Amino acid sequence: MASFKEEINPDNLDVPLPLDRWIPTEGDSTDPFQDRLYKLQYHMFLCDQKFEKWKMYLQRQFEKEQEEILKEFGEKIKELDAPSSPPQKKIKANSLEDEFSRRGV
Repeated sequence: MASFKEEINPDNLDVPLPLDRWIPTEGDSTDPFQDRLYKLQYHMFLCDQKFEKWKMYLQRQFEKEQEEILKEFGEKIKELDAPSSPPQKKIKANSLEDEFSRRGV
């Protein structure tokens, strides 16, 4: 049986899912209810495996698209954040009034 750390590692597909413990080792039972239970549990196990694989695939696709978007728009964001020209001196609002008063207007 795999250790807990191995079980929670999503990259290792060889490690059985915790649901393995539910599945009986034998499917040939004289009791039809036991047989049916085995088949249902096995079907549930297969569905869970398929779901986990699909979830990992979608997660990888999401991360891949996210990286592409960050590359594309990250450069544009840097361009906008970078100063385009050196800051210019701000003209004071009072400077025009001072100039008119010096001229005597």
